[in-house]
Amino acid sequence: MTSDTPRRGLLSLVERRPKLTLLMAVLAGLAATAIFQNLPREAKKLTLTPVVRAVLEDPGSPRAGAANPDVTIVVFTDYQCSVCKATAPALQQLLASDKKVQVIFKDWPILGEASTIAAHAALASDRQGKYLPFHSALMTAPMKLNAEHVRRIAVSTGLDVERLTADEAAHSAEIEAQLTRHNTQAFSLGLRGTPAYLVGPYLIEGGLNEARLAQAVRRARAAGPPAPP
Repeated sequence: MTSDTPRRGLLSLVERRPKLTLLMAVLAGLAATAIFQNLPREAKKLTLTPVVRAVLEDPGSPRAGAANPDVTIVVFTDYQCSVCKATAPALQQLLASDKKVQVIFKDWPILGEASTIAAHAALASDRQGKYLPFHSALMTAPMKLNAEHVRRIAVSTGLDVERLTADEAAHSAEIEAQLTRHNTQAFSLGLRGTPAYLVGPYLIEGGLNEARLAQAVRRARAAGPPAPP
């Protein structure tokens, strides 16, 4: 009986090995996908088509930075997107250090109800002139968002929460139309998910860390804004 114990243990391991191998393959695949999603795809140079003009000139999209920029950056984000959260500080740093750039924010809630709740509140906060700090706070929130979390973040950011709630209700149709425009713009550009950037004339899908974002800005400065087709 004692001599059979090692054999049964070995057989058990052999029997489990296909399952272990499959599990390891799945985990490796998930890791490779995560790494790929964090890497920006090759930039595509765009011209000033009606679609690009609509993206750049949409008056309802929140903006931050220079009033007369030499480089305009458009960013499509979702508050539940882990890559968006990881790379958001790079944009904050750029806005703080480069006074010649402007960032246009395109809230694109594609990851469920929590994303939509946060995006509605973010656009409503722009009525108080506090979109950027609220956006930044939502991006740094570690938890999966819900309505109560969004409210707490609004309080911590210094927003008038009663006014925020009132603005969301009073401007609900307007905010929904804005999000619909962002969605249309994203699909018209052929975007496959968040984050995505238009840096000057260059469309880049995937996360941009501080170094890659700075490189993209330098290239955009050398190329100039999107030219007519």
